[in-house]
Amino acid sequence: MRSCSVAFLGVCLAGLIGCAQAGKTASTNETDRPLAGYPGQRVALMKRPDTVWASRRIGPKEYFAQPNDWTCSASSYIMVYRSLTGRGIPLREVVARTGAQKGVGAENSRVVEAMKMLGPKYEIVSGQSSAHPAGESRIQDAEKAREHATLTRLLREGYLVILNFRNPEDHGGHYGVLQGLNDKAIQIADPYYGRISVMPWKNFDFQSGYSDPVLHGWYVAVRPKP
Repeated sequence: MRSCSVAFLGVCLAGLIGCAQAGKTASTNETDRPLAGYPGQRVALMKRPDTVWASRRIGPKEYFAQPNDWTCSASSYIMVYRSLTGRGIPLREVVARTGAQKGVGAENSRVVEAMKMLGPKYEIVSGQSSAHPAGESRIQDAEKAREHATLTRLLREGYLVILNFRNPEDHGGHYGVLQGLNDKAIQIADPYYGRISVMPWKNFDFQSGYSDPVLHGWYVAVRPKP
């Protein structure tokens, strides 16, 4: 959503940082035409030899567009669930699992708990690179490099990764599923913008939208156990 409502502002600041966009229908555009919110999008940026891809890509059957302004977390969960299990799951059930709230979204810790409900056959890890007071929230180059290295490692190790990042259009909190990464760009299955959404890495703001302290580099990742 473009901003949390006044009634929910205190909740957002307390850590409910999964607010999403409102109103638009997710696009499945896969051309080089820029997507709103993804400045300078070029799918060609992913056609590089250094690109590392998720072992289980979000394809047409697995992609799930968020139906409203507060279910980006639940929609991302559904994409991961479909890709891992080959089965569907009702949105209402995932909303209950993640605790997503209308007008706000979901809390990171609830998304992790929902992921654990996949059962013992799956390995789940989560983390964040750092936390800073809102007034000291600028990501340093070294920190951004560490985040890039973490995401690359997770992809190489076969995880599907849900990211919590700043919506590139309104800077609110948003969720999406990591698909691929290289030194120039990141590709996300974005439940709002589209199944293939590409952003230059320099524009990717891997931090929470509303919480204080600001959480940098939050993710939850899952893979089948060996």
